[in-house]
Amino acid sequence: MTGDPDVIGLLHRADWTRLSISARVNDGSTVLVAPGRRYREQSAEGIRGCDGEHPWTLPPWAADGTEHWVGGPEPPLRTLLCPSWLLRNSRLEVRGPVRACGREGLAVVVTARESLRDVTRAARARIGRTEAIVDAELGILLRVSRTDARPAPRVTELVSLEVNPVVDTAQFAPPPGSRVGEGLRAALGPGDPVDQAWKAAAGIAASGLGAWHRYSPFGRGRSAADAEAAMPRDDPAPEVSPDGRLAGPAVGDDVLHLLHGRGTVAFAATLHQWLDPGALLAQLPDTVRRTGLGGLGLLASALGEPAAAPHLVSYLRIGGPGRYQIDHRYDPARGPKTIACDGQRRWRVYRYRVTTGPAQPPPSDLADLADTSWLLECRLSDGTLVMAGDRPAYRVNVARGDAPWSVSLMFSPAVAVVDAELGILLSLTSYLGGQPVRRYELRDVDGPASPGDFRVHLPPGLRVEQETDPFQGVREATKTARNFLRRMGLS
Repeated sequence: MTGDPDVIGLLHRADWTRLSISARVNDGSTVLVAPGRRYREQSAEGIRGCDGEHPWTLPPWAADGTEHWVGGPEPPLRTLLCPSWLLRNSRLEVRGPVRACGREGLAVVVTARESLRDVTRAARARIGRTEAIVDAELGILLRVSRTDARPAPRVTELVSLEVNPVVDTAQFAPPPGSRVGEGLRAALGPGDPVDQAWKAAAGIAASGLGAWHRYSPFGRGRSAADAEAAMPRDDPAPEVSPDGRLAGPAVGDDVLHLLHGRGTVAFAATLHQWLDPGALLAQLPDTVRRTGLGGLGLLASALGEPAAAPHLVSYLRIGGPGRYQIDHRYDPARGPKTIACDGQRRWRVYRYRVTTGPAQPPPSDLADLADTSWLLECRLSDGTLVMAGDRPAYRVNVARGDAPWSVSLMFSPAVAVVDAELGILLSLTSYLGGQPVRRYELRDVDGPASPGDFRVHLPPGLRVEQETDPFQGVREATKTARNFLRRMGLS
């Protein structure tokens, strides 16, 4: 091995869809992977695979029916073959070159770093640390050892690895008796009782998305005359190939390091948010909108309602882990007007009352604006240096790829504009069908800002209550909707 490869770039650019390998894992399972999302994975649970388009499982794998029998291909052996998870909220220390499975590698130690999502140092300490060996050419992990609250580390490693093996492509075809996945379009068409079951499941999940829309700020803000109600259209939609790849050059290492190394900077800014339900509604088939197919019909109904406030404005003040304040300039019908947390307690100020409780992280989509390391789990391209107002920034195209579902990237692809100094997101615009459907934008950024006092100064006469979560049911429904969006290809 020559030179000193950049580990962050290696981990981010590792791509299982381009691998050609045959490997055995220390738990006895085996995996065969070929370019084009083809794989065959065999373990004690059974066999699963993909022919490049349709995933399949062969019982006893997921005999309870919970395995992804409808949807797109999902990565095999995700822990080792999709290593970008190591980059979220982490610090990496390269220990030096090693050999494993007859391959040149780099030994790294990964620990959790401070993040806006942290509320206590004790919580971060429980995450423990990860020791890994990164293949110096492929970027995949040859070995992972994780320590957390368990008495002994959990070790997953390849005990053998062959690159570019001779492959019989018939091995990727679903064997007789397999449960074969299919796309949403086929599942919603006329078919057998299995199709009908999927229609019901899709309807339930879509109900969750409709609930999210109704209970989100966009369904709660009160409408008013707004000169900026229309979503800005300053960036064209990223070009995405049928296999989910972004057009344009790869993002440079300087941008990757910026995304990885920030997350605790203090700043203040005005947040603008837009949502275009009509653009989302246009992606549902006409038959669904006309006939109201179960929960899909409820979703269409929710999106068809006029948006109470398609453009929302809030003021953010971020002071680091566990310290923040959010003041909405709109008048929520149900939600709090102000949310503040000083690292010990959180206050939520409503119109007629105040709730208080232990410190909690800020809303996940707002935390994603301040700590951008989550983008390293997505596909990225471009990275052109631009000016966003008076601030230098990088324009980055984003596609979800195999990244986990998130509220801030509910729809994919997207364009992110990253502040070149602070590493925060100055804007994030998501697209469907080439049209912008959701946008976050930070303006009047002042940073690094003085943390200041994050204790709420309560107006007299408001009653103070211990905090509860009245929207737990909606939260669970939204969680269910994540899989629906992913399988539908909208995220």
